Amino acid sequence: MRCRRVAVPLLTLFLAVPAFAEQPVEQDSAASLPEILVSATRIEATQATSPDAITVVTREEIEQLQARTVADVLETVPGVSVSHTGQPGAQTSVFMRGANSGHTLVLIDGMRVNNAFNGRYDFVDLTVDNVERIEVVRGPQSTRYGSDALGGVINVVTRRGSAEPTGVALVEVGTNASLHARGSAAATVGTLGVSAEISYFDTDNERQNGQYTVSGGSVGGSWKALKNLEIGLTASHRTSDAGAPNDRFTNDPNDRTRNENTQVTLDAHAVPAPWWDARLSLSSGRDRTRFDGPEPNPPSFFGDLKTETVSDNEQADLQNVFALAPGNKLLIGLSTARTPTNYTSVTSFGTTTLDQSVSSSALSGQYDYSPSKSLTATLGGRVDDFSSFGTHATGRGGVRYTVQGPGTILRANLGTGFRAPTISDLYFPGAANPDLQPEKSLGWDVGLEQPLFEGKLQIGAAWFQNKFDNLIAWSSPSLRMENIAEARTAGLETFFQWVPAANLTVNGAYTWLATAENLVTGERLIRRPEHTGSLTVHYRFPRWVQLDTTARFVGKSADSFFAADYSTKPATNDGYIKWDAGLTVTPWQHLSLIARVENLLDSEYEEAYGFPALGRTFWGGASVKF
Repeated sequence: MRCRRVAVPLLTLFLAVPAFAEQPVEQDSAASLPEILVSATRIEATQATSPDAITVVTREEIEQLQARTVADVLETVPGVSVSHTGQPGAQTSVFMRGANSGHTLVLIDGMRVNNAFNGRYDFVDLTVDNVERIEVVRGPQSTRYGSDALGGVINVVTRRGSAEPTGVALVEVGTNASLHARGSAAATVGTLGVSAEISYFDTDNERQNGQYTVSGGSVGGSWKALKNLEIGLTASHRTSDAGAPNDRFTNDPNDRTRNENTQVTLDAHAVPAPWWDARLSLSSGRDRTRFDGPEPNPPSFFGDLKTETVSDNEQADLQNVFALAPGNKLLIGLSTARTPTNYTSVTSFGTTTLDQSVSSSALSGQYDYSPSKSLTATLGGRVDDFSSFGTHATGRGGVRYTVQGPGTILRANLGTGFRAPTISDLYFPGAANPDLQPEKSLGWDVGLEQPLFEGKLQIGAAWFQNKFDNLIAWSSPSLRMENIAEARTAGLETFFQWVPAANLTVNGAYTWLATAENLVTGERLIRRPEHTGSLTVHYRFPRWVQLDTTARFVGKSADSFFAADYSTKPATNDGYIKWDAGLTVTPWQHLSLIARVENLLDSEYEEAYGFPALGRTFWGGASVKF
């Protein structure tokens, strides 16, 4: 109820704002922004003018990757490591700059979607079907978004219409009885832009009890209600059903995991005056996860096990950008959230339940100073107040300088971040610790980008370091979660973009995670490979034939696994190479024939979990555009 009490007056104030002025917008006003590429930085800016370390993957680039999920796209982004615990349908996590998987904040259209129960986001079911672009902002971003943004932010922006009516229908079939089908359409009629998509994916996978199905759909719309007021709406729903065979040594024959996710976001963007740009967003989401583990349950054989977690996330976010003078912008933000969560576990020992809610509110500010095209400096601060532990303050600053002539871009950033203890950390029966304090981080980076050969080649590199304190971990002496861990990460992330010819594009990224150390044990953090990289080639020859190929390399990483006697043992995941290639032939303007191969050499978790190599998956299909 607290979220609604705050959201209603915010909405009333916001909708009254456009009545102040129906004035023409001046070219230098806050509403007259340059081409928008990044919205996750709050004050929207182009990639070239922002101090932040940013990667934006456009819709065109997503299609060239022939990616099915957002996780597939993120594997090509510098500084990002994607962890797959087995076959399609298994848990998929993201580690940004060596931070924990729960230290990356995931947004859809600017609203957080991390699970309220454990603070993490599982990318396994998130497809790219209705995605317009993916924005990745690396480094601590809690000053802009609050909790969970210690390592960075990933913002998935969906479609809301197109200038011309468009539509796509695609069907693919593959090995292991795999089927992928999707359809989408978008159009703009007068002041109304609309888009819709529906998708279905099903595969038997290679292992017993490995079948995986995910389906869903989304709709988006935008309405130009007034000259200076635009209202947008997005709604999505996804369901998935996956077998959970465990590792190959235990091979559970009948466990299943079922997920449901629903997200609705309403936002309004207004320009009440030439010097005032305002945006209000209201969001409501629900995650429901059910695990059904009937006997037998090797290696424990403890009888049937059923769990269900239902997490809601209600949010209201108001951002105001004031153009104080040319080159001077001030952002003032207010936000509030409420996350009621219910957990139930049924075993042969009885029933365990948890029903808790955490509410929060925040006040944030950011000042951008850009006296010329060569220089941008930002400074920000934020105070968050949580019902679970109290208040926490964060701050960050950054600077970007472009050397005129060669076009060299220099960047530097320093910021703090935090992660609030989750409902699971605070209240889980048998391990609850309501006295937990937030995890904290301090991170900085310096980098440069350099265009070469008249802009046909762009190269970039950034060195980063992060220090994490007060991390929450299991304490054997107290038999509960405690703020006892510390960690440190450092590394180099590089990329290049090369367009040697009009019909040829080559992109590459490499990350060296030099340090990923648990400062308490002195050991390397698990699932943090020292070396990761990718290479993507897009070639069109002639206009109706298109070749796309992507190679991803992941080096060795430390890990641990639970043995049959419940002890934890160290393990090493061998490195692997994943190579995907696709050929698209368009004999007619509206019809394309598709042939693809996905090739996984070696296995990411061969030693830790015994997952076998997935081998090759061949796909063939067709798409129709209208």
